[in-house]
Amino acid sequence: MIKPQAGLSAGGNYATFKEAIERSPSDLLDELRFAWDLPEDKPIRVIGRVWLKALADGRELWFLDDIEHPEKGVGLLYPTLSNPLNNKDAVAASAFVPPGPSRKVIDHQVAASGGQWAVAELELSPVAERQKQRNPWLMNVRSGTLRPLSQIPVDWHVAVTGLESARRISALARGQIEDYLRKLVLDEDQELARRLEENNKALDNLAASLRQAEADAEMVHAKVEAELSSHRQRRDEAERSVIEVQSQLSNEQERLAAYQRTVEQEKQTMEIAYRRLEELLSEKGDRLVALGLADAEDVAALLPHLGTTEDAREGISFADALPGGFAQLAPLMQSRIAEQGLLYSQAQLRDFLALLRTRDLVVLAGDSGSGKTSLVRAAAKAIGGACTIIPVKPNWTGPEDLLGYFNPIQRSYQATPFLLALQAAARNPLVPHFICLDEMNLARVEHYFSDFLSLLENRVKAPQIPLYTADEERHVVVEQGIFLEVEAEARRRSGLGDGATLEEVLRDDRANAELHRLGGFADNESVLLHHGRLRRSLAAQMRMPTSITLPENVWIFGAVNMDETTHQLSPKVLDRVQVVRFRNPMLADWDAIEAEVQGAHESLPSDFAELRMTPEDFGVRSDYPAFDRHDANVAFLSQLSREYLDPLGVEFGLRAIRQSQGYMIAAEAAGIGPDEALDNVIKHKILPKIAFDTARPAGSGRPRRELLDELRTELTQRFVGTSLDLEASCVGDLGRMIRLTDGNNGIVNYWLR
Repeated sequence: MIKPQAGLSAGGNYATFKEAIERSPSDLLDELRFAWDLPEDKPIRVIGRVWLKALADGRELWFLDDIEHPEKGVGLLYPTLSNPLNNKDAVAASAFVPPGPSRKVIDHQVAASGGQWAVAELELSPVAERQKQRNPWLMNVRSGTLRPLSQIPVDWHVAVTGLESARRISALARGQIEDYLRKLVLDEDQELARRLEENNKALDNLAASLRQAEADAEMVHAKVEAELSSHRQRRDEAERSVIEVQSQLSNEQERLAAYQRTVEQEKQTMEIAYRRLEELLSEKGDRLVALGLADAEDVAALLPHLGTTEDAREGISFADALPGGFAQLAPLMQSRIAEQGLLYSQAQLRDFLALLRTRDLVVLAGDSGSGKTSLVRAAAKAIGGACTIIPVKPNWTGPEDLLGYFNPIQRSYQATPFLLALQAAARNPLVPHFICLDEMNLARVEHYFSDFLSLLENRVKAPQIPLYTADEERHVVVEQGIFLEVEAEARRRSGLGDGATLEEVLRDDRANAELHRLGGFADNESVLLHHGRLRRSLAAQMRMPTSITLPENVWIFGAVNMDETTHQLSPKVLDRVQVVRFRNPMLADWDAIEAEVQGAHESLPSDFAELRMTPEDFGVRSDYPAFDRHDANVAFLSQLSREYLDPLGVEFGLRAIRQSQGYMIAAEAAGIGPDEALDNVIKHKILPKIAFDTARPAGSGRPRRELLDELRTELTQRFVGTSLDLEASCVGDLGRMIRLTDGNNGIVNYWLR
């Protein structure tokens, strides 16, 4: 039996209710055990009568009333604040039954009648409820402990003493207990007989299973130990790799920050210079045209806001042609391309359209004549777009071969066909423009295209392509401004109007003399020479600004042919592009493709107009989706990277997975199923990176050939049972690569034939 707590005053009283309620729960429970004569350090178990009260709003309140001592049968009272150890003025103890398991063990009708006695463990009510009821010891039934008297646990011996309590409990519980016991005995007899037979059989089975399990456990234990040793080794290697990667990442982040600061400074300088040139043209454009220093067309091109942008193409819009959405575009494009004498399957075109939606750089790989550039040209025509084919020269060694360079002697920018194509696309923003670098790998792609690849990584906004510094533009603005001020002063002194041309100024004797005197010219010839130089420098700046924004209506493709005359694509390039490989056209199923074309043609009206698509019909350029490790396809690609690609030395990191997520979203819009989309991702992003010597061990120490075989097995298990043709899928491609290694001195290469 516990003793009174030290928190009680000398007279056994609490000074205030606040003093009592601030006591610790353990102290309050000890006081209650003492007052109720219950064992210390044991749950507070009592017997009481269950009843419920229905409220007007449909809720029900359950209580355990008439609480009695579980052994003595004495009614229990809550202590009072005047003296917690004295029952004088105390109230009968009751407890609230919270919603949950406790309410489910009592029949609702029996609870409503108030005739069910039960046993339960009690706990203190929440502080707010005890404060509300002004009772520091107010109790609740502990969830899951309420049991009717007919279901008292076997090991809980309840002794009821006192004639009155025993009579009350017997009168209310006897009938229920007898009915329950009668049914329980009958059910248990049948159940015991059935279980006895089942147990005998189960014992025999368990004995046999135990013997087998012991043997299996020994084998599993040995296997687990071996795997644990391998995992520990891989963990150590991974930790070392993480440290190295973190160090490299830190260095790259510093370099990126420095590069971004440089780009931002250059951008601000260019914007200031451009604003100066724009201000000059806005304020003095009419005079520049009148003096012959600039053409009206060049002024309008540099200040596009002075005019309007209209789509002059004829034909039907995408929304009117295909109200069902982007997924219907492949059959229509197939029919239009077939009219040009070219046959491509709808699967090829759906993949092509999905890649257009990603806005990624697409590399088309295949033998000469396999239809790479033909697809780009025909697709552009089918959607009402434009196409520019740029032949790559073997002597390209830097970005100036792609974008051009500034000639300081001629004080003009030497543009390339690629840059002119970008400018042409910018002048027609509503027309999709495809630019294809033909024979892209005749020169090393990472040499002449690396800067452009870095710019394309900016997915949030259109990349800004710097061409040359803004110094020359600033000089031109200053020279033009000085000449215009001198010419304006000469006209003012001679009385000529603002519309006077240069010829009129030179023919006017006074104006001519003032122009020579103010400008320091000796004769008419020097004025004309100065005028010609100003015109050439201004025209060069107007037609070729210091930077150009990659137009939203531009898609860039590269066509490559892998043979002894070309260069391999580096990992940096492959990590940033989507690779589509073209098979030999002679291996195609022409009958199936012609049947597709016929069906697509029959589904179109005979008078169907030319299609006129806009860049917005393909979606906007945006950042790749956030990495979602809970996505099933992302989890599968992450598993391939972790278990196979990384040990094989094949890079497939976070950016590649996010890029793959973007493709799969675009593929769904193009009408490609999830299995086919995942298969395309592996073909575009993983298989082209596989090129190594299988005889060398992997990073984990295992043979690379063994890992490669396991990768093929993993892919087979993923795609077996789907609608894909496994031989035409990534499974078949990887199997072909593995077979060819034996005849190539153990070297596996995606491009090997």
